[in-house]
Amino acid sequence: MKKGILYFLLLLLILFIPTKTVDLIINKENNNEQKEEIEWIENPSEDNTVVSETPKVTLPTNISTSSGSNWWEYPKEIYTTKRDGNDLLVLVNKQYKLPSTYAPSDLVKARKSGIRRGERYYLRNILIPDLSRMVTDSKAEGIDLSIVSAYRSYQTQVNTYNYWLSKNNNNVALVDTFSARPGHSQHQLGTAIDFSSNEIGDRLGDEFTNTKASKWLSSNAYKYGFVLSFPKGYESITGYKFESWHYRYIGVEYAQEVVNSGQILELYLQGYNP
Repeated sequence: MKKGILYFLLLLLILFIPTKTVDLIINKENNNEQKEEIEWIENPSEDNTVVSETPKVTLPTNISTSSGSNWWEYPKEIYTTKRDGNDLLVLVNKQYKLPSTYAPSDLVKARKSGIRRGERYYLRNILIPDLSRMVTDSKAEGIDLSIVSAYRSYQTQVNTYNYWLSKNNNNVALVDTFSARPGHSQHQLGTAIDFSSNEIGDRLGDEFTNTKASKWLSSNAYKYGFVLSFPKGYESITGYKFESWHYRYIGVEYAQEVVNSGQILELYLQGYNP
């Protein structure tokens, strides 16, 4: 009887420990990457050599209300999505958030795709083949893409949002124009990527907009399943300022549908998530 109990306990240890170990490793690395990401924003560099004293993120100095509404505000009613976070078309915005416990089940290192700086970040495995094709094809056209942000856990987003509050005198209205609150970030899905390129020293921010890499992505990203999340002129719909670097993977078929429909991603996803 005692031997049976011991064998049972041993089996539990074999099954339980590896899974928890992997979770702990990913969480630890994700926290380290969030720290590196913040350091990278404040001191953009390659191989720890500072190449610019200018922050990579260009923050808005004022908030325009020309649209007639406070487009950056969160609605009074906020819901936790009932859809599976692994659904490529799940709606995540200022009204619908992910559970704090959600984490993708198929996270892998972004370097698997061949993208530069991919060793620093995790992405869902489902998008790796298409991202790999995009990296290869863009290189063939002289475009050198890099990745500056990818998957962020719920806790990492807590840290990120609080960081930006601390850097902006706790100006919630200002921070809400460019940083998602915990649970509301597409990065938690593991399918959102912030891109940059060697043209601007792999920095993150508005200067990416006029790069060859940005223009190439704007014309070609959908062919590989990626769609721009926060396009210019749609702040009142997306709730965020224009981000030329932030793309979300929804699959080639659906990305083509978004382009054919003439809609922005936010409206397309709202139609899919009644």
